[in-house]
Amino acid sequence: MTGMPWFADLANYLMSGIVQNEFSLNQRKKLKKDYLDYYWDEPYLFRIFTNDVVRRCVPDEEQVEILEACHSSPYGGHHGGARIETKVLSYGFYWPTLYKDASDLVNHCDECQRAGGISKKNEMPPTTILEIDIFDVWDIDFIGPFESDRCLLCTTKK
Repeated sequence: MTGMPWFADLANYLMSGIVQNEFSLNQRKKLKKDYLDYYWDEPYLFRIFTNDVVRRCVPDEEQVEILEACHSSPYGGHHGGARIETKVLSYGFYWPTLYKDASDLVNHCDECQRAGGISKKNEMPPTTILEIDIFDVWDIDFIGPFESDRCLLCTTKK
């Protein structure tokens, strides 16, 4: 998909301070409110989250590649949507439809659908704990007496 990225209007407003004429009053208010959470550092737009974590805003062309890398790579693990979202965010990327896109990827992944979820029947059966009496495993070794070249009550040698 080519064309303008999802953040084009926001980036234009950050760089020029001009809002497009065709925007409604509500769109203008939302844009002016949202721009406080973003900053432009050529050539990327970054979003600042409430915990001061900064993530790069990703255009549409890169989103599928990032999701695939987090899901299908050898270290990806074919985990569920929430795990993929966490990975993408931890790698420092962001886009508004991330949660929906990750869920859709898992729902359309053939390998994930074949494996399905782990149910109770796939769990290991519980095993009993081997019970032993407490003194069955204790040993006491008696050794001694040891001769000492020093008297314990006084500091003189024998």
